[in-house]
Amino acid sequence: MSNKLEDLSPYIRDKAEKAIALMNEDVDLKFMGVEKIAISETKRNLSTQMAYYSRSRMGVEDVKKMYKAAGLYTPSDYECKTANTWTLDSKHIRGLAIDLVPVKDGKFWWSAPTNVWERMGKIGESQGLLWGGRWKNKDTPHFEV
Repeated sequence: MSNKLEDLSPYIRDKAEKAIALMNEDVDLKFMGVEKIAISETKRNLSTQMAYYSRSRMGVEDVKKMYKAAGLYTPSDYECKTANTWTLDSKHIRGLAIDLVPVKDGKFWWSAPTNVWERMGKIGESQGLLWGGRWKNKDTPHFEV
């Protein structure tokens, strides 16, 4: 798993770089408490994707084994029981997706209010990215081409 722009396909890299710069300059996001926008994930390997996919599809201990084998953190029992991807064919594997997260108080702000994610989504879309916040199964940090 990576969080480097260099690991993305050039086709998305330019769009993502521009979107991040615009998000970091955005007065509305700053007013909402966002210090900056950080990259949570870019390119993902298959073992990581399989570990994510195992959530809610396998028992808790098996999910934890998948995470360990992929070199990931130990997920909580709740995380193990909660789906977080619906495919093994993620665009992250091909370097065509990026996950962006607002930062507040120096930490990833996963619980940011909806208006923060929506503002980020609007800015990403203005750069030609598809935003996961528009999907039926919302994935608000996710942007892809």
